[in-house]
Amino acid sequence: MSNIVLKFKVEEEVLLRDFLFLKKISRSTLTRIKYDEGGLILVDGKEEGVRYNLSPGQEIEVHLPKEKFSPNVRFIEGDLAILYEDQYFMIIDKPWNLATIPTRDKLDSSLLEIVNYYFKKQGYTTIPHVVTRLDRDTSGLVLIAKHRYVHALFEKVDIDKIYLAICSGLTPKELVIEKNIALSPDSIIERVISEDGKYAKTKLTRILYKEVGDYSLIKLKLFTGRTHQIRLHCKSIGHALLGDFLYGIKTELIDRQALHAHKLVFEHPISARKLKIVSKLPEDMKSLVENFKI
Repeated sequence: MSNIVLKFKVEEEVLLRDFLFLKKISRSTLTRIKYDEGGLILVDGKEEGVRYNLSPGQEIEVHLPKEKFSPNVRFIEGDLAILYEDQYFMIIDKPWNLATIPTRDKLDSSLLEIVNYYFKKQGYTTIPHVVTRLDRDTSGLVLIAKHRYVHALFEKVDIDKIYLAICSGLTPKELVIEKNIALSPDSIIERVISEDGKYAKTKLTRILYKEVGDYSLIKLKLFTGRTHQIRLHCKSIGHALLGDFLYGIKTELIDRQALHAHKLVFEHPISARKLKIVSKLPEDMKSLVENFKI
């Protein structure tokens, strides 16, 4: 993949700089385009400065600058289940027991380091930027931008994040959980429900209940993105996730927390096309709810 190129058509007279601002290209991005390798702005195929006066019908090409990996980055060969990819971003189906980003001890590989290798192998001139992150033992969809500019665009995109989970007991058919979450004073990892914490909101919908085993398959929609939000919210209502070593219940039914990032729905930040990407329930969770279609 060569440089990422953004293409626009001019509809009215305007200064090139102002036109680019309207297209969500910031001053800092314009500075990098001007000074960093590969950055370029073309008007009808000719390089122009930002003070150029545009006319209706003209075509703009913005070549985003190249990005370089830092010297300490690792490139790890591994399998990637890519469910969606274009020149701007990709969506990967992450297995459980794999961290999204490198850990401090660096003893294990991470999804990002595998993506680093993929970028290098494909000859991409940019680096990956994680937009949505999952816990090591949560499976499912991870969204990765292919340039810092695209990553910044996603900060203003509303992404519907839908999870599937298996929790203990018979849950309510529907429930909206609004409980603030804070870091536990006794841990650098564990979170707690606290009025002094950050606002968090989750909608729970029960899909089915298994009387044998006494557990429910539930769908969860996140309205906020706090660390361990689903795991903690489910525990707080008395329905902790199966297999959750931190907040839940140890069980022989599953080796990890029964949580899966199932669906992402959002508007493409460049084309404005509506996207819906779905990851099927993984085998370890599927085996607990056999013969049930989601």
